[in-house]
Amino acid sequence: MQTSMRVTSENRDSLARIAATELGGVSLDEALRIVLFEHASRAALARLATDPDAAGSYLAETAQLSGVDTAVQE
Repeated sequence: MQTSMRVTSENRDSLARIAATELGGVSLDEALRIVLFEHASRAALARLATDPDAAGSYLAETAQLSGVDTAVQE
């Protein structure tokens, strides 16, 4: 599905620079997807930081998972 949106040339050019230099030459669509994912991730971490119970649970789970070792078959 292809849709269009209005973006200033300054923002388009900034996204193009990020896509070319920081993201290895991906398309502008992929660069935008990555930027939006990073934004959502930061927002989720900020919400987690405001909830001590959830943060504690998250840290406990990550500690438990860090001990998991998975063999990779080639």
